[in-house]
Amino acid sequence: MDDGTKVSPRKAVVIGAGIAGISSALYLQRDGHWVTVLDPEPPGSMTSYGNAGLIATYATIPTATPDILMRVPKMLMDPSGPLSLRWSYLPHLAPWLLSLVRNSAPDRIRRNALVKSILLNRAWDDYKPLIASAKADELFYAGGMIRVFRTEDTFEAMKARELDLMDITGRQYELLGVDEIRQMEPGLEPVFQHAIFSTDTRNMRNPGRLTELFAADFIAKGGTIEQEAVTALSGSADGKWRIGTDRTEHNADIVVVAAGAWSTLIARMIGLRLLLDTERGYHVMLPPPTPGLNRSVHFGEEGFIVCPMEEGYRLSTGVELAGVDAPPDYRRIRRAVGQATSFIKGFDTIEKSIWMGRRPSTPDTVPILGAVPNRGGLYFATGGAHIGMTLGPTFGRIIADLVAGRDPGVDLSPYRPDRW
Repeated sequence: MDDGTKVSPRKAVVIGAGIAGISSALYLQRDGHWVTVLDPEPPGSMTSYGNAGLIATYATIPTATPDILMRVPKMLMDPSGPLSLRWSYLPHLAPWLLSLVRNSAPDRIRRNALVKSILLNRAWDDYKPLIASAKADELFYAGGMIRVFRTEDTFEAMKARELDLMDITGRQYELLGVDEIRQMEPGLEPVFQHAIFSTDTRNMRNPGRLTELFAADFIAKGGTIEQEAVTALSGSADGKWRIGTDRTEHNADIVVVAAGAWSTLIARMIGLRLLLDTERGYHVMLPPPTPGLNRSVHFGEEGFIVCPMEEGYRLSTGVELAGVDAPPDYRRIRRAVGQATSFIKGFDTIEKSIWMGRRPSTPDTVPILGAVPNRGGLYFATGGAHIGMTLGPTFGRIIADLVAGRDPGVDLSPYRPDRW
């Protein structure tokens, strides 16, 4: 950001107070812009609150690999499996699913993995100045993330599906055997034969509180956050943007749409089609077991992850395709808690809290990031899906670079908002 480019302060409105929106607001503020954030909910209280809390720089593998698609019927039939679908939502979801299938071709999988890796390579560096400014260092710990496997078949399938792409995209990992697993995680039951250890993954102790600290830092430096729902967005002849809310109207030179799963609603206000849908995810907060885990552990066959956090242990699982508005269904996450008792020593199943969130997901698993053509001053920063918490500050830094006329260091054409 500090390349000597002179930036003229302008008035900016950021729609969305999750990690992408607050990070965008902070980076714009660092350039001297007057920034207001709009969201009907408090900062960090939605999807940014409930994720697994990883800086998941390992996560380059697209969702729709051919072997995963072949397993979809079995996963849908399994009441404890990691995937569920509300069948009433299928007609609405069909265009997204068709595009997902098209993106399972080997050349597209490779291309999409490389495109994601470019952003992931910058994620931690883009976090650092925000963490330092908010004095949030204590919310992070190193140690990586380990994915464990009980059976040879699932481990070999993972290797065939992922290792070439991980090597191509420069991910850092180690393959572990029985003795190494037991040494690294003595709190696991001795039922795991293989593991892959993502060595450069960082863990968060509380992602919701982190977003709150970023928001507090933004306000302390003169930023404004209004708890308002956006109801209208339009450009005007004078080059300004008008943002109507359920309480008032705002005018701005710059608008950043970082509204997560609700970004499609904002896009429709200006006639833009986003092929963005919602992968709903669940978590349960549980008491810490004894002896406990040293890092986040992902259970390969079952598809859930258990993360040590400052308020207890968070078990997160699942992709539920049901849209934004359907009521939550906690049955699968509760079954996963029962399964975890077989894998973690002393695991306590007493629920401290239970939660459902909405990941904004594209069918190519590539985020939506950049300026909208022929809509001067309008930018999108959404579609992070399972890596939204990881990429929030990178979204924000790139948006600020674009607004300032700086080179963001990334070819943004694969992420463009109008690619559908």
